[in-house]
Amino acid sequence: MSGVRRRKTQPKRRVVETGIQTDDEDGGKVVTKEPPRSNDPNKRSVFVSRRVLFPLGLFLGVAFTYFIAPPIPPHIAMMLEEYDLSFPSLANMNMSFPGFEVEWRQITDNFFDSAKKWTQNRDFSVGSKLKAEGLEAKHPVVLIPGIISTGLESWSTSPEYRPYFRKRLWGTTTMIRAVLSERERWMAAMLLDPETGLDPPGVKVRAAQGLDAASSFIPGYWIWSKVIENLACINYDTNNMELASYDWRLTYYNLEVRDGYFSRLKATIESFKKREGRKVVVVSHSMGSTVVLYFLKWVEAAGYGDGGPNWVENHIDSLVSIGETASSSLG
Repeated sequence: MSGVRRRKTQPKRRVVETGIQTDDEDGGKVVTKEPPRSNDPNKRSVFVSRRVLFPLGLFLGVAFTYFIAPPIPPHIAMMLEEYDLSFPSLANMNMSFPGFEVEWRQITDNFFDSAKKWTQNRDFSVGSKLKAEGLEAKHPVVLIPGIISTGLESWSTSPEYRPYFRKRLWGTTTMIRAVLSERERWMAAMLLDPETGLDPPGVKVRAAQGLDAASSFIPGYWIWSKVIENLACINYDTNNMELASYDWRLTYYNLEVRDGYFSRLKATIESFKKREGRKVVVVSHSMGSTVVLYFLKWVEAAGYGDGGPNWVENHIDSLVSIGETASSSLG
C-alpha cells in the first residue's frame, strides 16, 4: 500500500537469571544474567571454614595411614598390644617418599592459600585493640602447653637415627615424612621403655624448647602462635614471657627424674619475679593445667621443691586455665 511505511522489527530478547544463551521461539536470544556477587568481606569461602578443613584433614590422614603404612613388626606389635594401641596397615606395601616434605609444603601452600589470606587480616587484632586501649605488659607470663602440643626432637646419635638429629619426630612435616617412609623406626623412637617409662636403649627424644616449641603443629595448624602474636602487641617478648614445654609422654614424676622439668620451672618463675619485681601469671591449656596443679604441690613440698608453704603465694599472681582437664581428672 502506498503511503504506508513498514517498520523493521528487532528480534525479541528475554533476560533470565540462570541458564545459557539460546534462541527463543521468536528467533531472538535468551541472554544469561549472572546473579550479583557479594562483596561482603566477612563471608568466607567454604574452603576456609573449619567445618570443611578439619574433616578433610582427618580424611586425608586416615587415607594416608591406611593405604601407605607398611605392616607393623612383631616386636613393636607386642608393645602396642600392651599399651592397647592399634594402627591400620596394608600388607605387602613398603613405599618411601624422600621428597615428601617438599611436596607437602607445596600442597599446603596452595590449598590453604585462601585460609591464610583470611587469617592474615585477623592477626594481631586482639593485641592491637588492647594496645589502643592503653594496656601494656605488667606481670611476666609463663605458658604451659597441653598434651601432644609440644614438639618432640630426636637427640639420638646412633647411625639409623642421625638423619633425624634435632629434627621434630612429633610436629612439623618431618613427622609426616617419617611416619610415611620409616614408620617402624619412628614408632620405635616415640615409644617409651615399658619397664622404666623412660628412654628405651639407644633412643633419645626430648621436648623442643622456646616459644616455637608449641607455636604450631604443622603448617596451617597453629596452637600458641596467635596468643604469642597478640601478647607481643602489648610489649611481651622473650624477656618477660616463657613457654615451658615438656615431654607429654612422661609421667609427672619422670618429668622431674629425667628432665628436671619442675626444678627448671621453679627457677624460671623465681628469675622472672626477681628481675621484673612482680609475681608471675601462669597460663595453662588442657593437660598443662594438671601439670600446673602437680607443680603447685611439688614446689612447696619438703624433699621435692622445698619452696616452703608460702612459695606459691609469694611468686604466682594468678593462674589462667584454658580448656582444663582438672574437673574430669579429679572425678
